[in-house]
Amino acid sequence: MSEVTPVPHDTDSATTRAYPRRAVAPPVDVFENADEVLIVADVPGVTDENIDLKVENDTLTLEARRGAVKDEHPALAREFEELDFSATFRIPAGIDASAVSAESKNGTLTVRLPKSAATKPRKIPVRSES
Repeated sequence: MSEVTPVPHDTDSATTRAYPRRAVAPPVDVFENADEVLIVADVPGVTDENIDLKVENDTLTLEARRGAVKDEHPALAREFEELDFSATFRIPAGIDASAVSAESKNGTLTVRLPKSAATKPRKIPVRSES
């Protein structure tokens, strides 16, 4: 009988890794209302420390890194792989880039891109002349 050899999952050394890391675009929903553009991305298994958001030159870049599962015993088979998420979005005109905010909860990242006051709809009062 032959021994089962686990696949190495050492994230610190590329020479011992059996498979290269994959990068995929996360599933994303984009919503818009009168006050903001909202981006909701699914990044399961990623901690807040492993999410990198950047706003530069009218572009929002999302990079997230899902690390290896730390087990006491090496896995004989594994379907949960190390994975990178990556997506880039063009920020539309009228967004206040300095006020972009983000929060993460249960594997869902929510990015809020508030509209600048000049682009928000406003009611214009009409005066009558007597």
